[in-house]
Amino acid sequence: MEIKQKGIYLIGSALVTIGLLAGCGSSEESAPEKDKPVEEPKQQQKEETEQQKDKPIASEESKNDNVIKISAFEMGYTPPSVTLEEGKEYTLVLKNNGKIFHDLTAKKLDVKITHMGKMPDHPEKMSFSDEIDKILGLNKVHASGSHDDGHGEEENYIHMNARSGQTVKIKFIPQETGEFKFFCSVPGHEEAGMHGGIEIE
Repeated sequence: MEIKQKGIYLIGSALVTIGLLAGCGSSEESAPEKDKPVEEPKQQQKEETEQQKDKPIASEESKNDNVIKISAFEMGYTPPSVTLEEGKEYTLVLKNNGKIFHDLTAKKLDVKITHMGKMPDHPEKMSFSDEIDKILGLNKVHASGSHDDGHGEEENYIHMNARSGQTVKIKFIPQETGEFKFFCSVPGHEEAGMHGGIEIE
């Protein structure tokens, strides 16, 4: 009996020892997994550093500050006013969100035009009431007429034309400080409230 109990005791002890060794072995095998989370943040930092390299540098982002977007509609502009700096080059983008032809003119502001995008000619002259009829779908015959489109090569002021849905742009450098008005030169539009302001600092 004693021998039998000693045998069971030895077998039990052996099983406990094997279990402990197996437990230690599994903890040693899992040890590298515990190390992995330490390595992952390093990998994440490396990826974040590479992503930052792909981002534009501040000077490239600041170029977007020089893009002024103005939307024309019946009868106004959004935004109605802008503030610029003298001697700094700007890209002025005019989008006509209205249903009829509009322009943006600032004749009293002295600027140096550095780029003039392609723009349509003004349509035949028509009165403001004729344009309202056009919006309402009433057809009328219009007399043809000429219009000085203000796009001469020596131009030193802003004048942009856009058909309905069209986007046009110019680049220019303001040559003086002060407050100036811009407006739509199509007959009747300025009088109907289609004007805004440019402040040059």
